[in-house]
Amino acid sequence: MGTDVDLLKHPVVSAAVGAAAIAVGVAGVAYRVAEKVPVFGPLMRRGVVGLSERGDQWVTQSAEQIKALVAAVAVGLVDVVLDEMDLNALVRERVDIDALAADLDIDAVINRIDLITLADRVIDGVDLPAIIRESTNSMTAEVMTDVRTQGERADDAVAGIVNRMLGRDRDLR
Repeated sequence: MGTDVDLLKHPVVSAAVGAAAIAVGVAGVAYRVAEKVPVFGPLMRRGVVGLSERGDQWVTQSAEQIKALVAAVAVGLVDVVLDEMDLNALVRERVDIDALAADLDIDAVINRIDLITLADRVIDGVDLPAIIRESTNSMTAEVMTDVRTQGERADDAVAGIVNRMLGRDRDLR
């Protein structure tokens, strides 16, 4: 099946368009001749003026409908074009991302962010309570080890003092 352009070039279509062009040309010549006829010309001019006024009125009244129709056709056409394009490739080829980023107002972007919600999401993702528990547990274990060690040293010091006071020999322990 041919494309729309091929159909427009079809000999039958070309002949029909040619015939219509001739008809319009002949009608224009006939109108200009008829306009010059003394009685008929003024009547015809009034008829054409009336038709023109009615056409203008219809176009004015229908302008919003025509705009809506043209907009719908344009949106449909844009959708068809966009469906056929790879926009990611088009942006990569034709848009200078670095230039866009350089023009960004970072402060304005940051001001649009809900920092409390962002912080809550980060904390939820990091599992801060588990980190605190783990660090507290390891600190507690270290403190307990230090306390035990200091307790042992204190025991040794007290035992040494007691042994000296009692005159015990160090090697007997």
